[in-house]
Amino acid sequence: MTVLADPSTAVGREDAVAAALRLAPLAAASADAIERSGRLPAELVEALSTARLYDLYLPASVGGPEADPLTALLAVEALARADASVGWCVQVSVANSWQLAAIDPEAVAVMVAAAGGALRVAGSARPLGRAERVDGGYRVSGRWDFASNVLHADWYVGTCIAEEDGRRRTRVVCVPVASGQIIETWDVAGLRGSGSHDFAVADLFVPDTHVAAGRHVAAQAGLLYRPRLTMVANWAPTAAIGLGVARGAIDAFVALSGEGTANTVDVALRDRADTQRAVGRAAAKLGAARAYCLDAIGRAWATDTDTDPSVLDEAVLQARLAITNALHTAVEVVDLLVHAGGTRSVFAAAGLERRWRDAHVAVQHGAALPSHFDAGGRLVLGLPAGAPYW
Repeated sequence: MTVLADPSTAVGREDAVAAALRLAPLAAASADAIERSGRLPAELVEALSTARLYDLYLPASVGGPEADPLTALLAVEALARADASVGWCVQVSVANSWQLAAIDPEAVAVMVAAAGGALRVAGSARPLGRAERVDGGYRVSGRWDFASNVLHADWYVGTCIAEEDGRRRTRVVCVPVASGQIIETWDVAGLRGSGSHDFAVADLFVPDTHVAAGRHVAAQAGLLYRPRLTMVANWAPTAAIGLGVARGAIDAFVALSGEGTANTVDVALRDRADTQRAVGRAAAKLGAARAYCLDAIGRAWATDTDTDPSVLDEAVLQARLAITNALHTAVEVVDLLVHAGGTRSVFAAAGLERRWRDAHVAVQHGAALPSHFDAGGRLVLGLPAGAPYW
């Protein structure tokens, strides 16, 4: 399988991926503290922000990196391999920095300057807010759950429903996190450090300059903001969580493979044929899923959106399937390794059980919905997808 859009060729890719690889050891060393505290350490947050890893999709027109999806995937993958919660916080912020392409660019430029040159963003596409039209903007109230990265974010991008001109309309607003309330609800099995609590605002005035408008996205010159590639761009970093967690699980298994288990204490795991088979299968599954992602996302990115629609249709189809497949494959890989590790897998110090929990929580994300396989299957069969952005 040929991998298009080689990772070394895109502008800014080497810097972003190198920064992620450089910070991965700090993320790994912080993993236990992140698990206990439910948040990332301040030192790591600052380092990730300085490296512009939180806002990789911020438009270049306002001083952002405007990285391509493969850059975001490779950078997040490196972080998730070290610690899934670190990768999760970054991928959520990256995806929400994409949303800022729809905000008035002068307002975004002010936001960037106030943040010292880099933005950290949280947000939700679920329309759990209510927006009332007032002079110069909206009065917004709402409570959004699963507000990943909100503990470290400066801004929150929330989706609201507004009643205007007798019609229900969707309005996406960008509000300072400091203007709302973080409600601690995140007591969960995995991704504990993502801090995916609830976020609420009450009767908050949001000026029109901080309300998303399609004309601002349309004015962006970059391919990243073309509507047809919306979900490929936004969910490529989510796929990276699965790929990184699975690779981290293999790392953890290798580290403990010199030990025996309760049932066969005198034979090391690595010396057992069944273990070797399980690790081989895990490596093959992960390698195939990763190659599919790199190839399919690369092809979608390399396909001119003005080209033959059927070519773009196929490229988007394969990229969407590859993203969903990556998250499901990660669960399969970690499951294989946990079972192969026997009693050694259950100890927190081994790092496998944490990655098992992280993989099983990550696969609950919208990017991994089984219905995406349904939509992809319908397209392969020559039927309408029956879902948006395909």
